[in-house]
Amino acid sequence: MKAGIKNLWKVPVYCVIASWISFYLIVYIGRFFFMIKTIDTDGITHVSVNSVGYVIVDITIFLIVLLIGGLWVFRSMTKAEVAISAGIMSAIYLLTVFVQMYVPDLPIALNDSLIYIQTWMGTLSSLLAKLTDHRSISIILSSFSPLLFILFARKSNT
Repeated sequence: MKAGIKNLWKVPVYCVIASWISFYLIVYIGRFFFMIKTIDTDGITHVSVNSVGYVIVDITIFLIVLLIGGLWVFRSMTKAEVAISAGIMSAIYLLTVFVQMYVPDLPIALNDSLIYIQTWMGTLSSLLAKLTDHRSISIILSSFSPLLFILFARKSNT
């Protein structure tokens, strides 16, 4: 697996970059697709979110990230290489989730900065939470979302 060692960083770096881009896409696209601004007669602006529009945008971005990664970025990697690399990112996500869940008084600045790397997996988390009604379990299970890239990898080096 000597050739595979250089690939260990690929899934974590891709997930971090994809999550960062996803965060800004959701914020930017949200203004047009799911954010509703109303102004009272007093001139006060109220902002609300159309949850259906948000879910559609969120799922679309999740699938785009998954397909770009699976069909283009990790296409040359074997299933074993992707599994190890995705396992590293899943461990990072799990560690991040457990720190957020069990460390009391986590500095707000740290928690806010972690949002940027968790945006992509957050989609799966929110969908699982809606389906199962178990928020903590859904968040933990979504930490394994990088393992979905294994489905797109090659079987072997040949």
